[in-house]
Amino acid sequence: MSQKQAIIEHAAMMFINHGIKAVRMDDIARELGISKRTLYEIFNDKEELLYLSIRHYTLLCRERRLESIAAIDNVLEVMIYNLREMIINAPTVSRLRRNLKRFYPKVYDRLEADAQSGSADDIRGWIRDCVCQGYFTSTSDCDFVVRVIRDSVQGIMIYDRDQMQDSMKMISLMSYSLVIFIRGLCTVRGIEIIDSCFDRYFGNIPSPDTLGGE
Repeated sequence: MSQKQAIIEHAAMMFINHGIKAVRMDDIARELGISKRTLYEIFNDKEELLYLSIRHYTLLCRERRLESIAAIDNVLEVMIYNLREMIINAPTVSRLRRNLKRFYPKVYDRLEADAQSGSADDIRGWIRDCVCQGYFTSTSDCDFVVRVIRDSVQGIMIYDRDQMQDSMKMISLMSYSLVIFIRGLCTVRGIEIIDSCFDRYFGNIPSPDTLGGE
């Protein structure tokens, strides 16, 4: 592993664990046992390192999901599994997005462009495969479904920030709203898959009405 990659990986964990504003270039250099000058010889500034670090974290999460779904033999279950993992990571992602937008808007814009493109392509591929394999009805509008799923996740994250603060409530709302929406796209065959894997992937997440509220 190159020195640059080692720094990116270590910095990513520092940003995730301690917050992007709290972690300074001095802190990263000290933890890695290198000089600050060396750090700036490799990276132009903190914004460049921050972008590469969060991008690395995002790609690492995606690679782990791909490894976990290797043994799953139908695309609808693959889609449900991936959405579950995205939802579980939502509180961390939500915190990162808020702080990036507030303190490092240029980095936020770059990462959002990357994320929007990548996630949309993934979801679009799952939907088309689900239609081809008979899990979704042939009338399912791919682009509309992509937009609903992405807008739902982003909308619930904003709602959580302003009114809930409880990560479990956000995870629960995302889970139930998206699964219900996806179930509405399904054929009878698709509904059987949804019902058979729901408890396996979402059974440990409490339903929204059991979490209480103000």
